[in-house]
Amino acid sequence: MSSWTRFRNATALASCLLWAGVGASSAQEFSYQRANQPLLSFYGMPGMVDMPTGVMLPDAEVTGTFSYYSGRKRTALGFQIAPWLFASYQYSISDFGDPVNLYDRAFGLSARLWKENAWRPSIAIGINDMAGTSVFASEYISATKTFEDRLKVTAGIGWGRLGSYNGFKNPLSYINDSFETRPETDFGEGGTFESGQWFRGPAALFGGVEWKLNDQWTAILEYSSDAYEREVDADVYEHNTPINLGLHYRPSPGINIGAYALNGSTIGITASFTANPKAPPFRDGRETAPPPVSPRAGGTVDLAAWNLPSRQLDGQSEATIRAQVATAFEADGLTLEGFEIEGDSARVAFAGIRYNSRPQALGRASRILAAMLPSHVETFVLQPLVFGQGTSSITIVRSDLEDLEAAPDRIWKSYVRAEIEDAGDLSFSDFVADAYPQHRWYARPYFAPALFDPDDPLRADVGIDVGGSYAPLPGLVLSANYRQKLFGNRDESTRESDSVLQHVRSDVVEYDKNGASYISHLTAEYFFRPGKNIYGRTTAGLLERMYGGISAELLWKPTEGPLALGGELNYVVQRDFEGGFGFQDYDVMTGHLSAYYELGGGYFGQVDAGKYLAGDYGATLQFSRDFNNGVRLGAFATFTDVSYDDFGEGSFDKGIFVEVPFAWLSGVPSRQGFATAIRPIQRDGGARLAVRNRLYPTVKTYQDPELRERWAGYWR
Repeated sequence: MSSWTRFRNATALASCLLWAGVGASSAQEFSYQRANQPLLSFYGMPGMVDMPTGVMLPDAEVTGTFSYYSGRKRTALGFQIAPWLFASYQYSISDFGDPVNLYDRAFGLSARLWKENAWRPSIAIGINDMAGTSVFASEYISATKTFEDRLKVTAGIGWGRLGSYNGFKNPLSYINDSFETRPETDFGEGGTFESGQWFRGPAALFGGVEWKLNDQWTAILEYSSDAYEREVDADVYEHNTPINLGLHYRPSPGINIGAYALNGSTIGITASFTANPKAPPFRDGRETAPPPVSPRAGGTVDLAAWNLPSRQLDGQSEATIRAQVATAFEADGLTLEGFEIEGDSARVAFAGIRYNSRPQALGRASRILAAMLPSHVETFVLQPLVFGQGTSSITIVRSDLEDLEAAPDRIWKSYVRAEIEDAGDLSFSDFVADAYPQHRWYARPYFAPALFDPDDPLRADVGIDVGGSYAPLPGLVLSANYRQKLFGNRDESTRESDSVLQHVRSDVVEYDKNGASYISHLTAEYFFRPGKNIYGRTTAGLLERMYGGISAELLWKPTEGPLALGGELNYVVQRDFEGGFGFQDYDVMTGHLSAYYELGGGYFGQVDAGKYLAGDYGATLQFSRDFNNGVRLGAFATFTDVSYDDFGEGSFDKGIFVEVPFAWLSGVPSRQGFATAIRPIQRDGGARLAVRNRLYPTVKTYQDPELRERWAGYWR
C-alpha cells in the first residue's frame, strides 16, 4: 500500500468521524450563524455603517451589497474565503465635482487575528481599496465584543481615510519613522498595490455600538474617523459631525435592508444579500431514488419499480446481459460504452451524462450491476470515460456493496475499500466497438453578462445557443455552436480601445456591435492517452469567438495525489468581428506550462507561465475554493513583461470567477451550470486563449482528491 493510499484512507476515516460527530450540531450552528450574522458596511465588508468591525461572517458566505448616499453608488461582492479571512470586490460611482463621476474598482481584505471568547473580543485587521485608485484607501485594526447576543461594541484605529478625522501621530512611527508619513498618490490608472501607503500617516480612533432590538431590527450608533476630505474639498459633501445613525431590518436570514443618517448632512440606504455554497436553495436528492442493492444468495428484493429484473441474469449470454445493462444505464442517466465478463470480474466502461457528482454516477452503476450480473461475478471494475478516454479505474467488491448498504459508516468504509488506479489501456477496438458513433444536439438559452464596465456596471445579452457534437470514434469529437442574440445591451457601449498593445481582447465591443449572431466554436478535437497518468488533446478550428487555429496540450495527472503538470501550445489567428469564417491579419504562437495543486480542504492553486496573446511573457496565479456540491469561487492575477503604463487602466489583468452547477440551484442532478469571470476591466496584456475542454478540469472529476471529497454521493 502506497503512502498516498494510506493518507487517503486516513483522511476518509477522519472525514467520517467528523460527519458522525458534528453533523447534526453543525446544521443547527450554521442556521444560528445565518440568523445572527454580522452586518455589512457601505464597503461590503463586515461593519456597521462606514466603519469596519472585528468579526467574520459564517464560513464560505457569499455577499452582495448595494448602497447609495450623497451621489455615491457602490456595489460590492464579498466572500468568506476561510473562517478567518473575508475578501470583497467593490465598484463605486461617485460624484466628485470634476470629473462629474469617478468610476472606481477596488479590492478589500479583512483577516481575523483572534476569535471572540468569554473575555476577549474578536479582532481583525483589514485593508480597503488595496488595488484600486486609492481614493478610498484605508487600513484598520478593529475589535468587537458581544454581550448577551444583543449588544455589540466595536472600537478600532484606522489609517488613510479612516485616519482623517481627529487624527494623531501614527503609533507605529514609534517602531519605525517610515510609518509617520503617508506617501501621496496621484489617483491615476489604479490597479497597483500601493503597499507603501499601508498603515502609514496619521491615525484616528473609531467605534460604535449595535443594539439588536429583536430578531429583525438592529439599531446602530457609530463614531466615524472618515472626514470625507476629498468630497468636502470638491463641495459635494457636508461633514457636520462624526456621528452616524443606522437602522437595519432583516426580513429573513440572508436579506438585510438599512437606512442611515450620515455625518449630520445626508441620508443613505443599503441592501445586502447573502448565500452560502454549503446551503443550496433546494435540498438535493430530488432525483429518482437509486435501486436498493440486490443481494445474492436468495435475496427477495423486487426491483420491478426500477425496471430491473428481480433476480440476477444467471445463465444468460454476455451479449444479452450487455444489452440489458445498457438499457438500465440509459434509464439512469449513464451511457454504457464497454462491457465484458472475465471469470468472476466484470469490466464496465461508461460515461455519466446526468450526475454532477461523479461518485453518484459510480454508485448508480454499481447498484445496477449488482441487480443484473450473474451471481458468480464478485468484482466490478468501473472505468468512467470522458470524451472516450479512461480517467481512472475504480474496483468495487460486490460483497462490500451488499454488506455496507445499511451500515452507519458506509461512506468511509466503501471509499476505503474501493481501489482507485489509472485506467490503463481500455482496448477500444474490441471493448467499445459498438458504442460508436455517438451524437448529441441541443438548443438552449444563454446569458452573457459584462459586469462592472467602467462606464456601465451591468450589460448583458440573452439569446439561444444551437449546436451539437458527433463522435465517430473514441476520443474524436466534432462539435459546433451557433449563438443567436435575442436582446441585450452589450453592443451599446461607446468605450473604444486606447491600448498601445495589439488589440487581442480590448476590441470586444466591436465583436458585440458586429456579431449579434456568430459561430462561437467549430472544432475537431482528439483526446488520447500517450501513457500511464498522461493525457493528450489536440483541437483545430474556430476555437473561440475571437480566435481560430490549432491547440495541443499534454497533462500528467496521477490518479491519486495533489499535483498535476501540463503544457499547452497554440497557433491562432484573430477572427473578424462578424463571427463568421473570416480572419484578420494578426496571428500569434502562444502557450503555457502549468502546475495544478490541490491544497486540501477544497482549496486549489494553479500557476500558468508562458506567452500570451499580445506576445507578452509572464505568469497567471489562480486560487479557488471548490465545494463538494460543485460550486467554485476564486480569483486570478496575471503579471507579464508589459509595464503598468503600457497595460493602461487597471495596471495588470486580475479578476474573480464563479462556477455554479444547476444541480446546486435546483436540487436535480445536471452536468450543466453557469460560469463567469468578473474583471475590473478587460485589456490586452496577460490575455490568454479561451480554448474549450482543457484537460485538467476534464480529467480530475473521476480521480482523487475530488472522488474522496464527494464520496457521500456514492450512496445517493
